[in-house]
Amino acid sequence: MRDTEPAPLLESPPTSGLSAVAPRGTFLGELLSTLDRSNIPLLASALTFDAILALIPFSILLVAGLGLLLTRTQYFGMLDPGALIGNFLPAHEHQAVGDPMALVEGMLVKIRGFRSTFTWVAVPAFLWFSTRMFGAVRVCLSNVFHAQAKTMPGSYVISYLIGYAVGKGRDLLMVLVVLALALVNTLLSGAISVLTGEGIYLQPPWTFFVSGLGVILGEFVAIASGVALFVALYRYASPRRLSWRGSLIAAAVSTVGFELAKRLFGLYLGHAARGGQFAVDVNIGAATLLILWIWYMALVFLLGASVAHVWEGRR
Repeated sequence: MRDTEPAPLLESPPTSGLSAVAPRGTFLGELLSTLDRSNIPLLASALTFDAILALIPFSILLVAGLGLLLTRTQYFGMLDPGALIGNFLPAHEHQAVGDPMALVEGMLVKIRGFRSTFTWVAVPAFLWFSTRMFGAVRVCLSNVFHAQAKTMPGSYVISYLIGYAVGKGRDLLMVLVVLALALVNTLLSGAISVLTGEGIYLQPPWTFFVSGLGVILGEFVAIASGVALFVALYRYASPRRLSWRGSLIAAAVSTVGFELAKRLFGLYLGHAARGGQFAVDVNIGAATLLILWIWYMALVFLLGASVAHVWEGRR
C-alpha cells in the first residue's frame, strides 16, 4: 500500500469560503485557499487561549518586578508612580466617565511595594504555560506550513519521551529569546514615552533623544526589535525552517499589522471611548478589549505565516 501524507489538522475543502472569492492560481487566491484550509480564525482562537493562560502568571511576575523597581530604585521613588506609568498607556482622556484604562491605571498605581506568596507559584506556572503556548505556536505553524516533526529513534515510548524533551527544551529556548526581544522592544518604547512626556528635562548631549531625529531613531530601533522577534518565531518555532527572506516577509506583515492596530487602538482610546460607552461595566469592557487584542495578534501572526508560505511556494 502506498504511503500518503496525512492531511493537515483542521483542513477544510479548498474551494469553499474565502478561496472562492479570488481566481485560483493567483497569489491572492492561493493565500485565501491557505487561510481556508488551515482554518486560521480557529487556530488564532486556540493561540489566544494558551496566551491568556501564560499571561496570568506573567502578569503576577511583572507586577511584582515593577513593584520592586518602584520601591528599591531611588530615581523612580522620587516620581509619582501614577504619572510615570501613565506615560506608557495609549493617549486617552484621564478621569473621564467610562475611561476604559481606569481599571488598568488603578491597578498599576497600587503595585508599589507589592508582595505576594503567589509570586513563587507564578514562576513554575509561567514556565509551564509559556512553553505550552509555544508548543501551540509550533503546532499552528506546522499546520500552515504543512510540516511534520522529525521522528525520533527508538521504540514508541523512547521516541515519545525524547521528542517531548526536545520539544520542551526548544519551547523554553524560544521563551527566553522572545522575552529578551520583547523586553528590548518594551524598554525602548517606554523610554521614548517617558522622555517625550511632560516633566522630563535633560541636559546635553542627552537632549538628542528627545529631538525629532532621536524619537524617530528610537521608534525605528523599537520596530526593528519587533521584526527580529517575529523573525525568530517564524524561522525557529516550526519544524519547517523558512528562508531568511520568507521570515522577513512574514515578520513585516505581522509588524505592520501590530503597529497599525496599536496606533488605531490609541486613537480610539483618545477620541471614541468617551461619554460612557464603558460606564455599564468597565471590568467587562477592559477584559473584552484584552481578549480581542490577543486574538487579533494571533490572527495577524498566522496571516504573516500564510503569506510567507504562499510566497515561498510560488518561487
